Amino acid sequence: MDRTSLKNQAKAELNPNFSYYLRISLPALLLMAFATLVPFPSVHEVHRGEWHTLLRGDIFTVTGGRVNEYWQMWQSIVIFLSLLGVLLMIGVMFAMIDGLRGRSDHQFSWLQMFKIFERGEYFLGSLLIGLLQWVWIFLWMFLLIVPGIVKAMAYSQAQWIYRDAIDSGQPIGYTEAVTRSRELMSGHKWDYFVLLLSFLGWWLLELITMGLASIWVIPYRSMTLANFYLKLTEEQA
Repeated sequence: MDRTSLKNQAKAELNPNFSYYLRISLPALLLMAFATLVPFPSVHEVHRGEWHTLLRGDIFTVTGGRVNEYWQMWQSIVIFLSLLGVLLMIGVMFAMIDGLRGRSDHQFSWLQMFKIFERGEYFLGSLLIGLLQWVWIFLWMFLLIVPGIVKAMAYSQAQWIYRDAIDSGQPIGYTEAVTRSRELMSGHKWDYFVLLLSFLGWWLLELITMGLASIWVIPYRSMTLANFYLKLTEEQA
């Protein structure tokens, strides 16, 4: 699969409609940025049974028994925001796939920011398929790292397959979506891996700019990956 063509086609869709795609991506980008940048409190014991926690320059005193509770609450908030951001970004990918297929008028509406909630099947399917992916990839990673990475790529198209099945009026199960993704990616996992590697320079730019470049990079990368899925389905057809 020609990476240059994939990226050029993605830019051809993204560039003239960048304002539209940026606006529908904004909630997802902000949530993921906040979850990444939110400072975890530093905790240290100052007296026996008494701890100080430093957060944004302010010092709070907590008892030893509340330290674990405090950390668990903080971690739960970050995990929730990260999950919500990922789900919203899946909805953005749905919109990008529609755009590449010529099914979008690119007219912004607030509801398009939350496309993942447009239908209950989109939200529930994406959430449960993501959970299945996480469990299976974790189990593979538990054995060996490389097989886990391979399986992550094999399962990577499941949400798009599931959504297309719903839209076609022929819904499938969650595990069936993962199975079809594995079949669709057969012989293409290396292409996908190399495509991801080709964004390494862009990831470095995001780090150097402390995330500011993500305003362009994340929509560009997402559009390219959406185009990758379309090319796979066209080859299979």
